[in-house]
Amino acid sequence: MAERRGPPQEDIDAGLVASYTSIKDATPEEMRKSMAGFNKMATPQQQAERVLRLFGELKDCFIGNHVDMMEHGLQTATRALRDGADEETVVVALLHDIGEVMSPINHGEVAAAFLRPYISPQNHWILMHHEIFQAFYYQDAAGLTEKKTRERFSDSKYYAACVKFCHDWDQVSFDPDYDSFPLEHFVPMVHRLFQRKPYWHSEHGDCKVAAAKMTIAAGYPSDGRVDHQEATAATPPPEKRQRIDVA
Repeated sequence: MAERRGPPQEDIDAGLVASYTSIKDATPEEMRKSMAGFNKMATPQQQAERVLRLFGELKDCFIGNHVDMMEHGLQTATRALRDGADEETVVVALLHDIGEVMSPINHGEVAAAFLRPYISPQNHWILMHHEIFQAFYYQDAAGLTEKKTRERFSDSKYYAACVKFCHDWDQVSFDPDYDSFPLEHFVPMVHRLFQRKPYWHSEHGDCKVAAAKMTIAAGYPSDGRVDHQEATAATPPPEKRQRIDVA
């Protein structure tokens, strides 16, 4: 059997480690210890940094065109920002393809899962459906048997927003000559997004799963969270910036 590592002694000494071996046996005191340790490892800053590291792995990840997937995300976010999109939508544009090579045919669901508690139902819907809407632009070139698959969702109140996302920002962002903002421009936006209290939107409760998760929020990290209005600062004007390389 492989040697198992225990928690740091400093966490044990600080009362951040519970003693239960089966969670059903946890006492309120033990859960307070456990939650303190959980909060230490899942701060908004740490969440943002973990997602940004995943995004960073898309550098030099080419999927058959002239820009890597990091540049595609930067281009999409830059176009959204220059088009006047709100900060949340800009972050969605930046990270929309973070799962492209992890689970290609449903990669939108990867980003949607990461961001769902912190974004509006509209932006969650866009992430979930954007690869279907994107197919509209390459359906003939790829010889897809069904055309205009996106029309299956034409009755959605989010249909037009998803069309705009794909047409104006996503499908055009494979241009090696486009002047994208560097990642550093978007990092503070990502951090502000993850500072939000989860499931903050008034329509989150309309979804049965999201509504249920709202009821168990006390069992998950909450330190450092603020109302979404406080977490979202005014987005800087999209002045043209010099592109820099990101390691």
